[in-house]
Amino acid sequence: MGKISQKLPFLLEFIFNGLFIFLYSLRSIKKLPENWSPEFIDSVIQNCAYIVPVILLINVVNNFKNSKGLEDFLRRYIFSMVVFVPLLITWGDVEFAFWLASAHLLSSILALYDDVNDVKVQRGRQEQNLFQGLRLRPAQMVLFSFIGVIFLGTFLLMLPVSSADGNSISFVDGLFMATSATCVTGLSTLSVQDNLSVFGQVVLLVLIQIGGLSIMTLYSSMAILLGRSMRMKDRIIMQDLLDVSSLEELFAMIINIIKYTFLIELWGGIVLTIAFTFEGFEFGKAIYYGFFHSISAFCNAGFSLFNNSLESYAASPLINGTIAILIILGGLGFIVLKELAEVITKGKKLVRLGLHSKIVLVTTIVLTVAGTLFIFFGEFLNSLDSYTLWEKMQISFFQSVTLRTAGFNTIPLTNLHKYTIYMMTLFMFIGGSPGSTAGGVKTTTLAILFYSIKSTLKGDKKVTVLDRKIPAPVVVRATALMFISILITSSFILILMKLEPEQSFLPIFFEVISASGTVGLTLGITPYLSMVGKIAVSLLMLIGRIGPLTLILAIGQRNRDKGKFDYPDGRIMIG
Repeated sequence: MGKISQKLPFLLEFIFNGLFIFLYSLRSIKKLPENWSPEFIDSVIQNCAYIVPVILLINVVNNFKNSKGLEDFLRRYIFSMVVFVPLLITWGDVEFAFWLASAHLLSSILALYDDVNDVKVQRGRQEQNLFQGLRLRPAQMVLFSFIGVIFLGTFLLMLPVSSADGNSISFVDGLFMATSATCVTGLSTLSVQDNLSVFGQVVLLVLIQIGGLSIMTLYSSMAILLGRSMRMKDRIIMQDLLDVSSLEELFAMIINIIKYTFLIELWGGIVLTIAFTFEGFEFGKAIYYGFFHSISAFCNAGFSLFNNSLESYAASPLINGTIAILIILGGLGFIVLKELAEVITKGKKLVRLGLHSKIVLVTTIVLTVAGTLFIFFGEFLNSLDSYTLWEKMQISFFQSVTLRTAGFNTIPLTNLHKYTIYMMTLFMFIGGSPGSTAGGVKTTTLAILFYSIKSTLKGDKKVTVLDRKIPAPVVVRATALMFISILITSSFILILMKLEPEQSFLPIFFEVISASGTVGLTLGITPYLSMVGKIAVSLLMLIGRIGPLTLILAIGQRNRDKGKFDYPDGRIMIG
C-alpha cells in the first residue's frame, strides 16, 4: 500500500491533468469529434483548470513527505514549486494552466523514469536490465537513442495536426523530415512553410534542438536542471561523449553547454527578430521567425521557413551576418566556446588556448577564407554578376560559412559553375569541429592527416602540431575515420545512382555528400527522390550524424582481452 500511495499523486496527475491537456489540445486545433458537445467540453476544460493546481498541490505534499528533508526536497522537486506558485497566482486561467500542466506532467514522467532506474539499480545483483543483457556500448546507446527520437518525431509529424492542410503526410516523408531534423541536416522532401502547420514546425524545431545537442547531453542537462542525479552508466557515457576525465569536469561541461546554448540562441533570436521587423514582418511573426532561424543556425540544421532558404535576403547583412555568426559558433564546439569565453571574460591570452582549440580555430579560419575566395573569384562573372562588390563579398563569405554543414543558401546553387559545386562538396565533407552541432569528418581530422602527411614527407616518425606530439592511436583513428567516411559516401553514391537513374551524376554526388556531412544543401533533387531513395538518404543522414562519433568510440572500445599477446613486427611494402 505504501508504494501505491506514493504513486497515487502521479496517477491523479496523469489522468486528470492529462485529460485536461488532451481536451484543450483538441479544442485548440479544432479536432473535436462532431458528436461531442462543445459547451460540455468547454465546461470540463474550465473545471479542470481549477482542479490542476489542486492535483499539483497533492503532488508537492507527497514529494515533501517522501523526501529526506527540505534540502533534498528542493534539490529534487524545485521544478514542481516553480510550476505550482504561478498556477496558484493565476488560478482558473485555462491557457496558463495548460502550458504549466504540460511542463509539469513531462517532469513527472521523467521523475518516474528515474524512480524506475533506482529500482533497477537495487535489483541489479539479482537481475540484468535490458542494456546490461545486450551489453550495449556507449556508441550503441547513442545510436539507439537517435533512432528512438527519429521514430517519435516521425509519429508526431504524421499526425494530421502537423500538416498545414490537415491531412497526414506519408510515413516516408515523415521519416525523412524527422531524420533530417534530428540529424540537423536540413534536406527536406516537403516545404516547411507550406506543408507543415505551426505545430509541425515546432516539432521540427524541437527535433533540431535535440539532435544538435545530442540526446544524451539533453537528457543529462534536464536531469541537472530538474535537480536529479545521473546514473553511473550515464555518467560514463557522457564522459566518453564529451571527452572529460572526471565527474567534476563532466558536470561543469554540461552546465556550460546549457549556458552557451541558451545565451547564443537567445542573442541570435533577438537580433534576427529585429532584422525581420526591419524587413516588414509583424512583431509576433518576426519573433517566431527570428528564434526558429536562430536555433536552426546554431544547431547547423539549415531548415528555413522560406521556400528559397535565405535567397530573398542575400543583400541583408544583419540577417546573413547574424546567421553566419550562429553557424560558426555552433560549428566550433563547446570546448572551444568555453576557452573563447575565458579569453573575453577573464583576459586569457590566445597563446594559452589548448591545442584542440588552436587547431579548430586555425583550420576553421583557413577553410572559411579559402572557401570565400574560391566562390568570390569563381562566380564573380557568373552567379554573382548582378550584385555589387560588397554584396559579392557578403554572399561568398556566407556560402563559405554555410558549408560548415549549416545548409542555408543565399543564391540558387543550380546557377553555380560545376567546379564551384565540386569544391563545395569537399568543404561539406570536412564539416565542422568535434563536440559541436556540425557534422562531417571534422576539422581536427583534416588537420591531423595534414600534419601526418607532412611528417611522412619530411621523414619524421612523430606527428607534431604546434609544438605538441600527437599520439599514434589518434593518428590511426583519424586515418580510419577518413577512410571509412570515404568508403560510406562512395557506396551511397553508387546506390543512389542505381536507385535514381533519371538523375545525373553531379546532383546525386552533391546530395550524398550533403547528407553524409549533415549539411542540407541540395541541387533540387530531394523532393523527387523515389521512396527507396528517400529511405537510403535518411539512413545516410543518421550515419553522418552519429557516424564519426560512433566510429571513434567503437575503435577506442575494443576488447581488452585481445591485448595479452605481443606479436612480432611484419614488413609490408607500401607505395
